[in-house]
Amino acid sequence: MASLAKFHYSDRTFHLKLNDGQRSFQPKPTSYRILQKPPPSRAIRASSSPKPSFLKSTCVTLTTAAALFSASLHLSAKPAAATPISSPPRPSSTESIETDQISSLEKHIATNPKDSEALQSLMKIKLQSKNLDQALEILNRLISLDPEEQEWRLLKAQVQTYGGDFDSATKGFEEILAKDPLRVEAYHGLVMAYSDSESKLSELEGRIGEAIERCKREDKKKDFRDFMLLIAQIRVMEGNPSEALRVYQELVKDEPRDFRPYLCQGLIYTLLKKKDEAEKQFEQFRRLVPENHPYKEYFDSNMLNTNKL
Repeated sequence: MASLAKFHYSDRTFHLKLNDGQRSFQPKPTSYRILQKPPPSRAIRASSSPKPSFLKSTCVTLTTAAALFSASLHLSAKPAAATPISSPPRPSSTESIETDQISSLEKHIATNPKDSEALQSLMKIKLQSKNLDQALEILNRLISLDPEEQEWRLLKAQVQTYGGDFDSATKGFEEILAKDPLRVEAYHGLVMAYSDSESKLSELEGRIGEAIERCKREDKKKDFRDFMLLIAQIRVMEGNPSEALRVYQELVKDEPRDFRPYLCQGLIYTLLKKKDEAEKQFEQFRRLVPENHPYKEYFDSNMLNTNKL
């Protein structure tokens, strides 16, 4: 199951929307996507039925998948910046090119310290090479240049989560929610931060429930679906994959053209060793996911890995 831990998935649920006259959800252009790896050594609560090893693998997979659905950042940078941190090792020639790029960018920024695009490009390289401390330094500079831009603050909290600084990340997510109570990425970050505390996770789930009710009242269908995907993830963390599947099935019933619940069901069925059921879900996913979807290549490669389990 270790290969499933490589499945990438980022969070503002791709800002997916249903376009009239089309048969699939289409993403808006996305500029930054950071590595969505599971936070280091967070305990996973289990019910009496599933084995801890199953829960750990399932939660890692769904966490990776939930982050992909929640942590995409829609910024003004060029699409070329949309590369996950966890890229495979690059040839030495590519590393040399990257070193030259860093040097060139650093020299430019030294004389143009307010060049946001250059800072974004440098941050992208630092994230790709997993230099999180340096990426955080650049994020702090970007925040100082544009204090009202919440995307930078969200990305900073996410990077802190991946670096294991859960206290700082939690504070950052809460500050974002104070300004935007329906920001599902921030809730996702808190779920990861509180995954080892039953009381905190339970309290957070109550807040998520309130957000869901608000979405219903205000007819915010996209946000509602994003939150329900997060609820399903929590069910997996609680050791209740059958309830997670029920949530996904309800989402499919409500909107059969959304490819996300099919993907998540396929992952759960794979981990349950129900390969036939998993393949049915993956087939629906393949049929619905747009050809130009930014993460289709990653989905495809990781679904191939699941067939080897």
